[in-house]
Amino acid sequence: MPRLPIRTHFVVAIELAALIASVVLAVLWMSKPIGAFEPYLVATGLVFVVTEAYRRYEGRLFRTEGVERTAAERVRHHDALRDQFKEEIDRCRAENLRKDVIIRHVNRLDDYPNNKEGPGISPWFKAGLLDTYHMGIKVGLGWYGLVQSDRGLRRADYQNAEEGELTAMLLGEIPYDFIESMNVRGDEYYYLPHIFCHFANHGEPYQRLFYAQEISMGHGHSYWKEIASYEEVKRNGKASAT
Repeated sequence: MPRLPIRTHFVVAIELAALIASVVLAVLWMSKPIGAFEPYLVATGLVFVVTEAYRRYEGRLFRTEGVERTAAERVRHHDALRDQFKEEIDRCRAENLRKDVIIRHVNRLDDYPNNKEGPGISPWFKAGLLDTYHMGIKVGLGWYGLVQSDRGLRRADYQNAEEGELTAMLLGEIPYDFIESMNVRGDEYYYLPHIFCHFANHGEPYQRLFYAQEISMGHGHSYWKEIASYEEVKRNGKASAT
Protein backbone atom coordinates (compact mmCIF):
# COMPACT_ATOMS: atom_id res chain seq x y z
CA MET A 1 0.00 0.00 0.00
CA PRO A 2 1.27 3.51 -0.75
CA ARG A 3 2.33 5.50 2.29
CA LEU A 4 1.40 9.03 3.13
CA PRO A 5 4.42 11.37 3.14
CA ILE A 6 6.04 12.24 6.45
CA ARG A 7 4.78 15.83 6.07
CA THR A 8 1.19 14.51 6.09
CA HIS A 9 1.77 12.62 9.35
CA PHE A 10 3.25 15.84 10.77
CA VAL A 11 0.12 17.80 9.80
CA VAL A 12 -2.10 15.13 11.36
CA ALA A 13 -0.02 15.26 14.56
CA ILE A 14 -0.46 19.05 14.72
CA GLU A 15 -4.22 18.69 14.25
CA LEU A 16 -4.41 16.00 16.96
CA ALA A 17 -2.47 18.21 19.36
CA ALA A 18 -4.77 21.14 18.56
CA LEU A 19 -7.84 18.95 19.11
CA ILE A 20 -6.59 17.77 22.50
CA ALA A 21 -5.75 21.35 23.45
CA SER A 22 -9.23 22.49 22.40
CA VAL A 23 -10.91 19.82 24.53
CA VAL A 24 -8.77 20.68 27.55
CA LEU A 25 -9.44 24.39 27.14
CA ALA A 26 -13.18 23.77 26.74
CA VAL A 27 -13.26 21.72 29.96
CA LEU A 28 -11.31 24.39 31.83
CA TRP A 29 -13.59 27.10 30.47
CA MET A 30 -16.72 25.25 31.65
CA SER A 31 -15.22 24.72 35.10
CA LYS A 32 -14.02 28.32 35.31
CA PRO A 33 -16.20 30.51 33.03
CA ILE A 34 -14.47 33.73 34.09
CA GLY A 35 -11.11 32.53 32.79
CA ALA A 36 -9.58 34.13 29.69
CA PHE A 37 -9.67 31.03 27.49
CA GLU A 38 -11.19 32.57 24.35
CA PRO A 39 -7.90 33.65 22.71
CA TYR A 40 -6.46 30.16 23.14
CA LEU A 41 -9.56 28.53 21.65
CA VAL A 42 -9.36 30.92 18.70
CA ALA A 43 -5.70 29.98 18.25
CA THR A 44 -6.47 26.25 18.16
CA GLY A 45 -9.26 26.96 15.67
CA LEU A 46 -6.79 28.78 13.43
CA VAL A 47 -4.59 25.68 13.46
CA PHE A 48 -7.37 23.70 11.76
CA VAL A 49 -7.87 26.49 9.19
CA VAL A 50 -4.15 26.54 8.34
CA THR A 51 -3.83 22.75 8.05
CA GLU A 52 -6.93 22.53 5.82
CA ALA A 53 -5.49 25.27 3.58
CA TYR A 54 -2.23 23.32 3.43
CA ARG A 55 -4.05 20.16 2.30
CA ARG A 56 -5.84 22.06 -0.46
CA TYR A 57 -2.95 24.11 -1.77
CA GLU A 58 0.26 22.27 -0.87
CA GLY A 59 0.74 21.18 -4.49
CA ARG A 60 0.51 24.77 -5.71
CA LEU A 61 2.80 26.20 -3.04
CA PHE A 62 5.37 23.47 -2.46
CA ARG A 63 4.96 20.90 -5.26
CA THR A 64 4.62 18.23 -2.61
CA GLU A 65 1.09 16.90 -2.99
CA GLY A 66 0.59 13.17 -3.41
CA VAL A 67 1.61 9.87 -1.86
CA GLU A 68 4.93 8.11 -1.60
CA ARG A 69 5.43 4.69 -3.18
CA THR A 70 8.33 2.30 -3.27
CA ALA A 71 9.84 1.41 -6.64
CA ALA A 72 7.88 -1.85 -6.74
CA GLU A 73 4.64 -0.09 -5.79
CA ARG A 74 5.20 2.47 -8.55
CA VAL A 75 5.65 -0.27 -11.13
CA ARG A 76 2.40 -2.00 -10.09
CA HIS A 77 0.56 1.32 -9.98
CA HIS A 78 1.83 2.32 -13.44
CA ASP A 79 1.02 -1.07 -14.97
CA ALA A 80 -2.53 -1.13 -13.58
CA LEU A 81 -3.33 2.40 -14.76
CA ARG A 82 -1.67 1.91 -18.16
CA ASP A 83 -3.82 -1.15 -18.88
CA GLN A 84 -6.97 0.64 -17.77
CA PHE A 85 -6.32 3.75 -19.86
CA LYS A 86 -5.28 1.84 -22.97
CA GLU A 87 -8.43 -0.26 -22.75
CA GLU A 88 -10.59 2.89 -22.54
CA ILE A 89 -8.73 4.63 -25.40
CA ASP A 90 -8.97 1.54 -27.61
CA ARG A 91 -12.69 1.22 -26.85
CA CYS A 92 -13.34 4.84 -27.83
CA ARG A 93 -11.41 4.42 -31.07
CA ALA A 94 -13.09 1.14 -31.99
CA GLU A 95 -16.60 2.49 -31.30
CA ASN A 96 -15.81 5.96 -32.64
CA LEU A 97 -16.79 7.56 -29.32
CA ARG A 98 -15.91 10.94 -27.92
CA LYS A 99 -12.89 10.86 -25.65
CA ASP A 100 -14.12 13.32 -23.02
CA VAL A 101 -13.15 12.72 -19.40
CA ILE A 102 -13.50 14.65 -16.15
CA ILE A 103 -10.24 15.52 -14.36
CA ARG A 104 -10.81 15.86 -10.61
CA HIS A 105 -8.56 17.08 -7.81
CA VAL A 106 -8.45 14.49 -5.02
CA ASN A 107 -7.88 17.21 -2.41
CA ARG A 108 -11.07 19.04 -3.39
CA LEU A 109 -13.59 16.27 -3.99
CA ASP A 110 -16.30 18.12 -2.07
CA ASP A 111 -16.18 21.00 -4.59
CA TYR A 112 -17.72 18.73 -7.24
CA PRO A 113 -20.16 19.17 -8.99
CA ASN A 114 -20.18 22.84 -8.00
CA ASN A 115 -17.54 24.92 -9.70
CA LYS A 116 -16.51 27.76 -7.45
CA GLU A 117 -14.92 30.71 -9.18
CA GLY A 118 -11.55 31.74 -7.82
CA PRO A 119 -7.83 31.96 -8.51
CA GLY A 120 -5.97 28.99 -9.90
CA ILE A 121 -7.12 25.89 -11.70
CA SER A 122 -10.63 24.52 -11.18
CA PRO A 123 -11.04 21.51 -8.82
CA TRP A 124 -12.60 19.62 -11.77
CA PHE A 125 -12.83 20.17 -15.52
CA LYS A 126 -13.46 18.40 -18.80
CA ALA A 127 -10.61 17.28 -21.09
CA GLY A 128 -9.99 14.79 -23.87
CA LEU A 129 -8.23 11.48 -23.14
CA LEU A 130 -6.03 11.28 -26.25
CA ASP A 131 -3.21 8.82 -25.65
CA THR A 132 -0.72 7.32 -23.22
CA TYR A 133 3.02 7.86 -23.02
CA HIS A 134 5.69 5.95 -21.14
CA MET A 135 5.01 7.73 -17.83
CA GLY A 136 1.33 8.61 -18.01
CA ILE A 137 -1.49 9.93 -20.17
CA LYS A 138 -1.95 12.78 -22.64
CA VAL A 139 -5.08 14.90 -22.37
CA GLY A 140 -6.37 17.50 -24.81
CA LEU A 141 -7.21 20.93 -23.40
CA GLY A 142 -8.47 22.72 -26.49
CA TRP A 143 -7.72 23.75 -30.07
CA TYR A 144 -5.83 26.99 -30.73
CA GLY A 145 -4.81 28.95 -33.78
CA LEU A 146 -1.08 29.64 -33.93
CA VAL A 147 0.92 32.18 -35.94
CA GLN A 148 4.58 32.04 -36.95
CA SER A 149 6.46 35.11 -35.70
CA ASP A 150 10.11 36.15 -35.83
CA ARG A 151 10.66 34.46 -32.47
CA GLY A 152 8.59 31.36 -33.23
CA LEU A 153 5.00 30.23 -32.83
CA ARG A 154 2.53 32.28 -30.79
CA ARG A 155 -1.25 32.28 -30.36
CA ALA A 156 -3.27 34.20 -32.92
CA ASP A 157 -4.66 37.51 -31.65
CA TYR A 158 -8.35 36.90 -32.32
CA GLN A 159 -9.34 40.14 -30.56
CA ASN A 160 -7.65 42.02 -33.39
CA ALA A 161 -9.14 39.73 -36.06
CA GLU A 162 -5.87 37.90 -36.65
CA GLU A 163 -6.29 34.51 -38.33
CA GLY A 164 -4.29 31.50 -37.19
CA GLU A 165 -1.87 30.08 -39.72
CA LEU A 166 -2.20 26.60 -38.26
CA THR A 167 -4.40 24.88 -35.70
CA ALA A 168 -2.93 22.85 -32.87
CA MET A 169 -4.17 21.08 -29.76
CA LEU A 170 -2.88 22.10 -26.34
CA LEU A 171 -1.89 18.84 -24.67
CA GLY A 172 -1.09 18.12 -21.06
CA GLU A 173 0.94 15.15 -19.86
CA ILE A 174 -0.31 13.74 -16.55
CA PRO A 175 2.07 11.16 -15.03
CA TYR A 176 0.70 8.02 -13.45
CA ASP A 177 2.33 9.12 -10.19
CA PHE A 178 -0.15 12.02 -10.10
CA ILE A 179 -3.17 9.75 -10.75
CA GLU A 180 -4.93 7.87 -7.98
CA SER A 181 -7.66 6.11 -9.97
CA MET A 182 -10.17 6.30 -12.80
CA ASN A 183 -13.91 5.71 -12.54
CA VAL A 184 -14.81 4.63 -16.08
CA ARG A 185 -18.59 4.74 -15.61
CA GLY A 186 -18.84 8.32 -14.31
CA ASP A 187 -21.81 9.41 -12.22
CA GLU A 188 -25.27 10.99 -12.39
CA TYR A 189 -23.81 14.39 -13.33
CA TYR A 190 -21.35 13.35 -16.04
CA TYR A 191 -21.57 9.96 -17.68
CA LEU A 192 -17.88 10.17 -18.54
CA PRO A 193 -14.76 8.61 -17.03
CA HIS A 194 -13.58 10.51 -13.95
CA ILE A 195 -9.81 10.67 -13.44
CA PHE A 196 -8.81 11.48 -9.87
CA CYS A 197 -5.49 13.32 -9.77
CA HIS A 198 -3.10 15.01 -7.40
CA PHE A 199 -2.51 18.56 -8.65
CA ALA A 200 1.10 18.11 -7.64
CA ASN A 201 2.92 20.42 -10.05
CA HIS A 202 2.39 23.83 -8.45
CA GLY A 203 -1.35 23.30 -8.25
CA GLU A 204 -1.76 21.62 -11.66
CA PRO A 205 -2.04 17.93 -12.62
CA TYR A 206 0.24 18.27 -15.67
CA GLN A 207 3.90 17.41 -15.75
CA ARG A 208 4.18 19.61 -18.83
CA LEU A 209 2.08 21.35 -21.50
CA PHE A 210 2.73 21.56 -25.23
CA TYR A 211 1.04 22.18 -28.57
CA ALA A 212 0.74 19.31 -31.05
CA GLN A 213 -0.90 18.28 -34.30
CA GLU A 214 -2.49 14.91 -34.94
CA ILE A 215 -0.66 12.94 -37.63
CA SER A 216 -2.55 10.12 -39.32
CA MET A 217 -0.65 6.87 -39.83
CA GLY A 218 -3.48 5.22 -41.78
CA HIS A 219 -5.79 2.36 -40.84
CA GLY A 220 -7.31 4.40 -38.01
CA HIS A 221 -3.99 5.00 -36.24
CA SER A 222 -2.50 8.40 -35.44
CA TYR A 223 -0.08 10.11 -33.10
CA TRP A 224 0.38 13.62 -31.70
CA LYS A 225 3.44 15.46 -33.03
CA GLU A 226 4.74 18.20 -30.74
CA ILE A 227 5.33 21.51 -32.52
CA ALA A 228 6.01 23.89 -29.60
CA SER A 229 6.03 23.97 -25.82
CA TYR A 230 3.40 25.93 -23.94
CA GLU A 231 6.08 28.14 -22.36
CA GLU A 232 7.60 28.94 -25.77
CA VAL A 233 4.27 29.99 -27.30
CA LYS A 234 3.37 32.06 -24.25
CA ARG A 235 6.77 33.78 -24.27
CA ASN A 236 6.53 34.57 -27.99
CA GLY A 237 3.06 36.05 -27.48
CA LYS A 238 4.31 38.38 -24.76
CA ALA A 239 7.28 39.43 -26.90
CA SER A 240 4.99 40.27 -29.84
CA ALA A 241 2.76 42.39 -27.63
CA THR A 242 5.61 44.65 -26.49
